[in-house]
Amino acid sequence: MTPSVVIFRKRLLSYSETFIADQGLLLPGMQAVFCGFGEDTSGLAMIENAPHALLSEFSRTPALSKLALRMGLSANRRWLSAIEQYHPKLIHAHFFNDGIDALQLGRQLELPVITTVHGHDITKYENAKLAGGRTQRFFERVDRVIAVSKFIAEQALARGCPKTKLVQHYIGIDLEKFTQQKNETADPSLLFVGRLVEKKGCTYLLQAMEQLKPRFPELRLTIIGEGDLKPVLQQEASERKLNVEFAGTASAAEIRQQLARCWLFVAPSITAESGDAEGLGMVFLEAQALQTPVVSFRSGGLVEAVDEGRTALLSGEKDVAGLTQNIAQLLEDSSLRRKMGIAGRERVEKDFDVRRQCARLESIYAECS
Repeated sequence: MTPSVVIFRKRLLSYSETFIADQGLLLPGMQAVFCGFGEDTSGLAMIENAPHALLSEFSRTPALSKLALRMGLSANRRWLSAIEQYHPKLIHAHFFNDGIDALQLGRQLELPVITTVHGHDITKYENAKLAGGRTQRFFERVDRVIAVSKFIAEQALARGCPKTKLVQHYIGIDLEKFTQQKNETADPSLLFVGRLVEKKGCTYLLQAMEQLKPRFPELRLTIIGEGDLKPVLQQEASERKLNVEFAGTASAAEIRQQLARCWLFVAPSITAESGDAEGLGMVFLEAQALQTPVVSFRSGGLVEAVDEGRTALLSGEKDVAGLTQNIAQLLEDSSLRRKMGIAGRERVEKDFDVRRQCARLESIYAECS
């Protein structure tokens, strides 16, 4: 029988969390059993052919069953039995708060628990303030903490994670999905993909677009994503009379198509006032996989996702002049774009191939199970 691992996310599964689905589905020697409290229909189709067990499917009162689990009381027996039939070796939770719930599930199932911390769950100041003794208890009880970048590993250590329990491991992307030929649009084009929130820094890109307009009157920016700042950004783009399309959400396949056609991927992330910062930035890997150069700020873990000067041009956070100059340099130099694009593909093949990374992940599992 193929050994199995429980992949735990409270809600299965957001459309943006392809990295969780791919990592579980592409384990070379283990079967992933996706478990959670309820469903998120926006991305559930990504794991529809994999074993999964949702508390909401087995409990008539899932809210009460979830509360009982969190209080350390007996969890819903039917749900536990549905998980136990796969004879899992351990539980792998994603995000800090999910890890806390996974510890209670692990206690019920008598299984070790690993938790991956990704970004905002460990960097935001409010999370650190609210955690208090809960964070310390979590670090005492969890078997391993996986940090998605060196930057996030440093943040976890600063929150009190013991070095002996911490391992840094890049997730990677499924390169078999990124086989499109690079096919740039006729006119110069930029692409932004991300939530329209402070951390993603879209306002700085709009400021750069205004500075670029006299030199590149045909330049077009496509913004894929939704968020609280969308109305503000739309008004800003309108007032500056910029050639910007707010495209809303898009499927993973549509984003790949856009990445293959745009001249540059520009996502000037910053550290938000809340402390929220990029843990790594999967879309930066995706852009490189499709031979699209990246322009951004030096922020958080994204500096590990790219190779500055070779696959990306970076400037300091909120340095709009530097951002503008880097965009202009690449728009004007097609040979440099091609060179950086080729280097980007080589980089993700070498360091961020999810299949290779999943094999390494199983060695982490073996240390705990």
